[in-house]
Amino acid sequence: MARELRDFGWEPVVIAVDARHYEEANDKTSLALLPEGLRVERVGALPARLCRPLGFGDIALRGQWALRRRVAEIVRGEPVDLIFGTVLPGYTSLVGARAKRRFGLPFVLDYQDPWVSDWGARQPRFSKAGLSHWLATKLEPGAVAAADALTAVSDRTLDTLRSRKLIRPGLPVETIPIGAEPEDHAVAARVGRSWIEGRAGRLLPAAREIAHHGAHGATRPTGTFHLAYLGTVIEGMIPTLRTLFGAVRALLNANPEWQLRIHFIGTSAQPNGCDTLGLAELAAECGVGGVFRLEPRRIGYLDALRTMQDADALLLLGSQDPHYTASKIFPCWLSGKPVLGVFHSASTVNELARELGGIGLVNYDTVTGAESRVAETTRALRQVVDRGTRALPPRNEGAFGPYSTRGVARRFAELFDRITGNSLGHCN
Repeated sequence: MARELRDFGWEPVVIAVDARHYEEANDKTSLALLPEGLRVERVGALPARLCRPLGFGDIALRGQWALRRRVAEIVRGEPVDLIFGTVLPGYTSLVGARAKRRFGLPFVLDYQDPWVSDWGARQPRFSKAGLSHWLATKLEPGAVAAADALTAVSDRTLDTLRSRKLIRPGLPVETIPIGAEPEDHAVAARVGRSWIEGRAGRLLPAAREIAHHGAHGATRPTGTFHLAYLGTVIEGMIPTLRTLFGAVRALLNANPEWQLRIHFIGTSAQPNGCDTLGLAELAAECGVGGVFRLEPRRIGYLDALRTMQDADALLLLGSQDPHYTASKIFPCWLSGKPVLGVFHSASTVNELARELGGIGLVNYDTVTGAESRVAETTRALRQVVDRGTRALPPRNEGAFGPYSTRGVARRFAELFDRITGNSLGHCN
C-alpha cells in the first residue's frame, strides 16, 4: 500500500519498532522492496529480557508506549489527516485508538486475521494463550469503538466482531485483500534463496515474464517433480493435509516410476520453529514419508518467492474453518506455476480462483470433511503432474488488477478520502 499511495494523493509515514529490538533474525533482503523515499520512523521498545519474565514479549506491547509517543510528536509537529493500524498483532490497534481519542484523528482499523479467534477461545484459561485471548476480549472492544472504518481481507474475518456486537450501525466496513506485487518476483529472482534442493543454480526466465505469462511446461518432466507448500500449517489443516498425502500415496502406487517430492516450508511460522504438529510423523503414517521434505522454520519473503519459482507446482491448503482465506494465493499465482488447492466450499479462495484462473481447486464442506476428497484430489494432482498449467482453467491476467499493490492502494486511498472528506490527503 505504501508503495503506491502517493499516486492517489496520500503521503505515507510508517511508524515501526526498530529492528534491533526484535527477538528474531531480521530479513534484511526484504528492505530491497521498500520504495525510494518512503519515510519510516523507528522507535525503541522495552527489553525482551526484562519483559519475558513478567509474562509478555510481543513487540507491539514492548514498543507500545514508544509508538504512542512518536505518533504524538508527529501530530503536534506537522499536519496529519488519518492514522491506520493493522491486526495482527492486535496491540497495534491500541496505538490508533489512542491517537483517535487524544487528537481526534480519523482512525482506520484493518484486520488481516481475527484478534479474538475461535482457536484462542479453546485454549486453557490459565495458559499463556488463554490469558492472551482473555486480554484481547477486554482490549478489542475499545479499539473497534474508536475506529471510523474497518477493513479486512475477507468478510468472515470480522465474524467474531459481529457475534459480540462490536460493529456499531453505520460503521463503514470494507473487504480489501492483502494483494501482491508482480515486481517482487523479479527482486526475488535476483536476491532470493531457493529452498528446493538441486534447483538453486537453475537459470530462471525473467520474473516479469513468469508473472505475466506463466510457466507453460506442458508435460511432466522426466526428472523429479517438486510440489511445494509455503506458509503456516495450523491444526485445523490436518484433515486437508491427510487428503493431500492420501492423494500422493495413491498417485505413487499407480505410477511407481514417478519421482515426486513434497516440500513443506515455514510451517511453524516461527524463525526457530519446530514440527510441533508432527507433520513428518503424519507423512510417514500416510505412506509418503520418503518423498516428504519439511522445513518448519519460517523463511524470508523473497526466499519464499524464489522457492515458488523453482517448484513445478504449488499447493494451497484450506482449514476446517470455513472463513479461512489463504492470502498467499496472490504471490503463488504471480509465480506463473500451476497452483492446486484443497479448500472448504465456503472459503473466499474459491471466488478468487474463478476470477484469476490458473488455479485448480478441490472442495469439501463441513458435513463431508476434507478426508472424503482423496479420490478427487488424486485426479486433480495427476492432471497437474501430467499437463502442468494446461490442466487448469486459463489464466485471466486482467482480473489481477484489483489485487495488485496499486489496486489495493487505490481502494484504501478512496476509503481514506471518504473518511476525511478530502479529495486529496496525507496519510500517516
